[in-house]
Amino acid sequence: MTEPDFPALRAKRNHELRKAMQRLADEMGFTPNEMCTSFDPNGCYCACATGGPCEHTWNGEPYESEDGAVWSVTCSRCGATALSHRLRIDP
Repeated sequence: MTEPDFPALRAKRNHELRKAMQRLADEMGFTPNEMCTSFDPNGCYCACATGGPCEHTWNGEPYESEDGAVWSVTCSRCGATALSHRLRIDP
């Protein structure tokens, strides 16, 4: 099995997001530069929710919440927690 071309997948994802942001800005009457987002264009490509490939590598630093009630592993590439990943992709 060959490794997916993650740089190409990220580039396509980022292009589609920029187009969506432009459409929203056009509809709302402002420019994309005036929009605020937490999206990281260099973040891992992940299509787990649709059965696609995932670039996350779950061998990063452990995460523990301030109150110690929640813990998770993190992705060594982007810092995402496995817990947030599961919450995002599960139905």
